[in-house]
Amino acid sequence: MPSDLILVHGLFRLADASARRDPGADRARRSRAFAEYGAALGVRDYDWVDGSKKAMANRLLRLARGTAPAVDAVEIVGLDAASFRASLLQESTRAQWREMASCTPDGFDATRSFVLIGAPLQLLEGAASGQRVIWFGRGLAELSEAEFVAHYTGRHGPLVAGYAKYLGLRRYRQVPAGEAALCEALRELGLGRAHAPAVFAELVVGPPRLTLASLRARRRATREIKIDEQRHIDFQRSMLLLA
Repeated sequence: MPSDLILVHGLFRLADASARRDPGADRARRSRAFAEYGAALGVRDYDWVDGSKKAMANRLLRLARGTAPAVDAVEIVGLDAASFRASLLQESTRAQWREMASCTPDGFDATRSFVLIGAPLQLLEGAASGQRVIWFGRGLAELSEAEFVAHYTGRHGPLVAGYAKYLGLRRYRQVPAGEAALCEALRELGLGRAHAPAVFAELVVGPPRLTLASLRARRRATREIKIDEQRHIDFQRSMLLLA
């Protein structure tokens, strides 16, 4: 069953925690907690994403695209909206959210980490195998957040999806931030308190079919996408993560 809402928890480690903590152990503990409590709280699925196995590739990508340092890990949680909203009204279930997902027990910095909740926009369904790319986007200073989100979801997403076969794009999902009150309720329970990016996107990319015609189309697609990005994306405040 498709999720009504997606919760994205972008996690940054405390400055003194990265050397002494085992990321695999943190992932295992949090996965167990979501498995134990999640169903009663409206959680339909849970996914942990990090780029620890592609650290060098991520550094090179960040330098090439001029993006900000990426989060250390991302939790992507599919939610049943009605059950999730109800879970935030009772102290017993609020306590379960606190135990399950707060930053502090696992050495994450709540002042830098953030939560984003929104309705998912599935732009492209396809194979899940390939290079997984995580994106957190922020808009140019001259755009309001609403203007940026409208362009990103209404113009940029369909533009990229329209060139999928030339780019090797297999799957593409966007989640624009849209549930400020729910995010605030989770912040009070110990989840990330920083201001979240305006949009989250998840892509899976594989090698495209290469012919002379497809190479020309790929160059055209790359050019059009780059021009569109310059109209609305602030790369210095956005994040890319290869997982």
